[in-house]
Amino acid sequence: MKRPPADWQPAFAAFESGRLDVADQFCRQWLAGPEPPGEAFFLLGLIANNQGDHPASVAWLEQAAQRLEPSMRLWSALGGACHAAGDWARAEDYFTRCVGLDPQCREACLRLADLHHELRQPERAVPLYQRAAELNPEEVYAWRKLADTLRELGAVEGSLAAYARALALCPEDPVLHANRGRLLLAAGRLAEGFREFEYRWQPLGLRRYSQPVWRGEPLPGKTLLVFAEQGLGDTLQFVRFLPAARERVGRLVLECQPPLRSLLEQSHCGADIVIAGEDRETGDGSGAATLGRRGVTPIAFDAYVPLLHLPSIFQVTLATIPPVPRLQSTAAVTLPETPPGQRRVGLVWAGNPALRDDAIRSIPLAQLEELFRVPGVTWFNLQRHLPARDEAAFRASPLIQIMASVQDFATTAAMINQLDLVISVDTAVAHLAGALGKPVWTLLPSSPDWRWLRDRTDTPWYPTMRLFRQPRVGGWSPVVAAAVKDLINHR
Repeated sequence: MKRPPADWQPAFAAFESGRLDVADQFCRQWLAGPEPPGEAFFLLGLIANNQGDHPASVAWLEQAAQRLEPSMRLWSALGGACHAAGDWARAEDYFTRCVGLDPQCREACLRLADLHHELRQPERAVPLYQRAAELNPEEVYAWRKLADTLRELGAVEGSLAAYARALALCPEDPVLHANRGRLLLAAGRLAEGFREFEYRWQPLGLRRYSQPVWRGEPLPGKTLLVFAEQGLGDTLQFVRFLPAARERVGRLVLECQPPLRSLLEQSHCGADIVIAGEDRETGDGSGAATLGRRGVTPIAFDAYVPLLHLPSIFQVTLATIPPVPRLQSTAAVTLPETPPGQRRVGLVWAGNPALRDDAIRSIPLAQLEELFRVPGVTWFNLQRHLPARDEAAFRASPLIQIMASVQDFATTAAMINQLDLVISVDTAVAHLAGALGKPVWTLLPSSPDWRWLRDRTDTPWYPTMRLFRQPRVGGWSPVVAAAVKDLINHR
């Protein structure tokens, strides 16, 4: 783009100093002339984008593109506006034009790489991150993104090398350490991985207390507070470490999420069960210390530790993972009768939409229709919340609704105990079925969470679980076909 003449400088200066109204007035005056210059349209596009009106920004900038010479600044602004407006294809086109104009422009490489990564095209993002890192080896962002993207692709050695470069530049960065931990965990190197994963404390905003953090030392006669820190599935997976902790302390208290309380109390996990905001000593909510992000401390204690620190404390490896805790439920619930000889299968196809990356783990119910054609199966709905997009498919499905009055996981556990099989995406119900010792088939995306390791159809965390993995991003059809085949073969 040609630099604007001298009398344009006040308009651009006003924009850059945040005086958008002044910059807008300049542009409107120029638009009133007989031949509005391209710079006026360009600047109006920048103003609209700054104000959050991204469709208007795209419109102004495209008019500018009809009047101005191609330039990095023009294509970059158009790419950014299209991206913000949700027009991914045009954003990719404009960012690609930026790289074409100057393949050695680090910023252009990064913007296109970031878009590919956001569109879940990691294979296309990797070479651009590599080029950006090579163009400025002393800047950490490209190394960080390269490491994370290679981790998603399962390229362990390449990702470790990129993390090493990033950590050499920012050796105390907790996000880098935690993500490197996720890579090591996915690779099955649990002892190393859980040590690195302890760095998640700061990025996740986990609570802090004045009492000491427990590192595994004996505390005879003392009370240890273990608090659940992440999702319901994480809690179900890692309560297996509580008995080992209980052996080293006088009293063990687990603060868990409310939906899990009754289930864990009935399962005798080796800990007294409390929930945030409730003082079990007095029966009220008058706990003494603030819990970081929410609630109050539920009980007096001498030391504390986040639940997912326990594997690191006990230096767990693939060979020393504690057995499934064999959860129990005494909830009084009976499923509807089914014809003799029919298999009773529960289904969960979607997770919590508020969680990061839920879109890649959840499956539209319509894509599972082939399962319902398998003869000899009675299907039960274990989906707690029905996504709006699936309402029509649910009404047309043979799923029996049993979750309408379910309030906690003890009831869900009692239902699962009456089933022959659970089929679920990566949700807490999959963990629950595995911890109950029920056959469970877990349907996984191509880049699943670290806990499911890599390239395995089984998992050391749950002996009765089988894993069905996407062969490629978004490719659920092969997963469903494999599940249908095995369901027909009674496997």
